[in-house]
Amino acid sequence: MKQIFMQKNALRAATIRAEEVPAPRCNDSSVLLANRYSLISAGTEGAAVRRNKRDMIVKAMTDPDLRQSVVDMVVNDGVRKTADRVQYEMTKWTPLGYSGAGIAVEVGSRVDGIKPGDPVAYAGQGHAEYICAAKNLCVRIPAGVPAREAAFVALGSIALQAVRRTEVQVGEVIAVLGMGLVGQLVSQILRASGARVIGTDVMPERLDLARKLGLEHGVATGEHLTDELMQYTGGIGADRVVICASTSSSEVIEQAVAIARDRARIVVVGMVGLNVPCEDFYRKELDLVISRSYGPGRYDPEYEEQGRDYPIGYVRWTEQRNMQEFLRLVQAGEIDVKPLISHEFDLSQADRGYEVLTERPQEALAVVLRYDELTEPPEHVIALREPKPTSAPTSRGNVAVFGCGAFARQFHLPNLKQSSRLNFHTLVASTGQSAKEMAARYAAARSVTDPAEVWNDSTVDAVMILTRDKSHASLTAAALEAGKHVFCEKPLATTIEECETVAKAAEAANRICMTGFNRRFAPLLVDAKNVLDGVSGPKTVHYRVNAGTLPKDDWVYDPAHAEGRIIGEACHFVDLMYWLVGAEPVHVSAQCIGECVSAERLEDVSATITFSDGSVGTLLYTAQGASGFGKERIEVYGGGTSLSLDDFRMLTVRGSQRIDTSRRAADKGHAAELEHFADAIEGKVAPLIDYRDGVRAAVCCLEIVESARRGEARSLDASLWQN
Repeated sequence: MKQIFMQKNALRAATIRAEEVPAPRCNDSSVLLANRYSLISAGTEGAAVRRNKRDMIVKAMTDPDLRQSVVDMVVNDGVRKTADRVQYEMTKWTPLGYSGAGIAVEVGSRVDGIKPGDPVAYAGQGHAEYICAAKNLCVRIPAGVPAREAAFVALGSIALQAVRRTEVQVGEVIAVLGMGLVGQLVSQILRASGARVIGTDVMPERLDLARKLGLEHGVATGEHLTDELMQYTGGIGADRVVICASTSSSEVIEQAVAIARDRARIVVVGMVGLNVPCEDFYRKELDLVISRSYGPGRYDPEYEEQGRDYPIGYVRWTEQRNMQEFLRLVQAGEIDVKPLISHEFDLSQADRGYEVLTERPQEALAVVLRYDELTEPPEHVIALREPKPTSAPTSRGNVAVFGCGAFARQFHLPNLKQSSRLNFHTLVASTGQSAKEMAARYAAARSVTDPAEVWNDSTVDAVMILTRDKSHASLTAAALEAGKHVFCEKPLATTIEECETVAKAAEAANRICMTGFNRRFAPLLVDAKNVLDGVSGPKTVHYRVNAGTLPKDDWVYDPAHAEGRIIGEACHFVDLMYWLVGAEPVHVSAQCIGECVSAERLEDVSATITFSDGSVGTLLYTAQGASGFGKERIEVYGGGTSLSLDDFRMLTVRGSQRIDTSRRAADKGHAAELEHFADAIEGKVAPLIDYRDGVRAAVCCLEIVESARRGEARSLDASLWQN
């Protein structure tokens, strides 16, 4: 399918392009629809395109914050990784669009009120021939409303939410500052609510149009605006002011304060400077509120992504209910969007639509894109090239990769691209953009959005699973059942049930199932392991992880995607202690540092693990430390030998040997790990890590969480990873 992107370039201005990408898949809480019309937002999208008219290097040179962030990355991550990240940011694709209408092709089992063939309007998705809309972000189009008009649904919901934030009463005078597309819709909705609407704009043409659509009075923006509005209202001023303008200047908020009556309410919809004149606000006792997009539910992943609605008794007007009401108003004739359409282009001419918005804004208001009626089913595979032959003596080098997030882009995908032994055959991602863009960037032969394309492809020998934590076990089991070798990033599983599922699949498949415990392949840890193998008797291991903080809305805290940092990341450190000691863990005892919260929010823990040979390991995992103190330190004591490793850069050994080794850059073993996986699938070596290691570490971390929450020691059930 074709989709519209803004493509950045380091040396020239961003361009608008239609790319052929694989179509998205419909899941149980979404609707797959064939697009008919989509609306280009003059405000949000137009501003984004205008911001990227300069080349990225010029922008970086003139932005001191951006320059400093690059310097910080060089210090922390080195020149090569920084260059890769900067290159990605300077050339990445940005999908455009978030409002449109089409025909439902597939409907998820959890979606009510829509069936295949129904006309559907959507919000939150871009300009593409096929759209996968979440159940709470799409609505059935009522009878009599053409798709061309229903395509306004997202912008209409933004306008409707702004009106709700005004708390308008019949007969009040409402001033709307800025008669662009949102301002025009706000004006019509306010009129339908019984308000007297006064509009202002710098373009007389927009005021003329608004008058034709019911605006009571229009005033040109300028120094006489306050006097004219005060005269029109008999010296009272506006009861409400809605700011729909878009400017970094604070002049608009100052103008709003000047025309507002005492105890009026000012509602901000557009992006404006908010250097508020405090004295005037105090003197008039004004209310200032922000209207956030489509309404309640916006930016809530449980509502938007997982389809959990808010009870109507508590939240009357959600995003979806605003969308439904906007379309009802269009159907009833209370809102007329047809005169707002200034231009219409075919999808293939999308660049012309953006050119009109950015180069001739006085001519453009609502620009719609028109789509051909699709007769072929959605295609979930795009071939970029013929798969390369590998240097492996047996044809076992074709690899399919699931996921292309930040961690994958930083480590695994560059390593796979550079490998002469493994062929990057297929990239599977949830969106067509990610699948195609990253497949092209890292030289994969195919981009795919449907996993079945991998399971049914006999030429794919191995799978690398680099997705979010909660998907690891199911994808691993499916890959094993399809006869593929598996490399799965940690954690291998996030529940005991998932551990059992993976173990059963691995035993039945007789295929390699390797978890991404890359630290076992770090050069300095390999040296440490060689030292410890010569030390007899039990050992004491202390592992300190100064993990640092993450944004509170990071996906690792979302129970739909992960079980938190202890289960998702600490499994690394548990596995490493097991590997260094060389004995099975038997008990764990853990304590929270501070409040003991839910598993997905738990990130400050001190845990003790006892091993079958009498060894003891302690893990201190904390997000409370200083970022400049170093992240990881390992100390091991036993048999008259002591060693320490700091951040994979400095190894010190005393006792049986004397070693002082340092490295300029940390090497945590990612490249060597991939080479070992290649050796294993070629049959050259037995895998150093198999499913038992992944299950063992997962079980240990699950019991660490339980021990911390219950305040009691926990015994480990070794039958989960031992035959």
